[in-house]
Amino acid sequence: MSNTPAEELRQLRNRPLCIICGRPAEAQAIAEKLGIEKNRISGHEVEKINNGHTFFTGSFDIKGKNLDYYVTSSIRQGIQSFTIHSSILFHILRPRFVIHAGVCAAYYEDDAEGKPV
Repeated sequence: MSNTPAEELRQLRNRPLCIICGRPAEAQAIAEKLGIEKNRISGHEVEKINNGHTFFTGSFDIKGKNLDYYVTSSIRQGIQSFTIHSSILFHILRPRFVIHAGVCAAYYEDDAEGKPV
């Protein structure tokens, strides 16, 4: 049985640490490195959250105590988009601590030969 959107919102609000990236691919890469890529909550499952968001949930063990966290990203890349989307998320989810990881200001894509454009 899955949680209701209100319960998913409560679950995210109970996690004091938000790790936020500028790009969804960065959030996915961090989730994979932390081994939490299967602990996924889609935005459409969370009350008040845009459908484009994805959250990966986990917990760090710090001196025998758990620090629950989630990893997410802005919906669109760019300084203005990152500022707006992160502000909305912080207002709704109210994390106590935030770590910004990745890039939100530059576009990076590979061409057909795998070289940066």
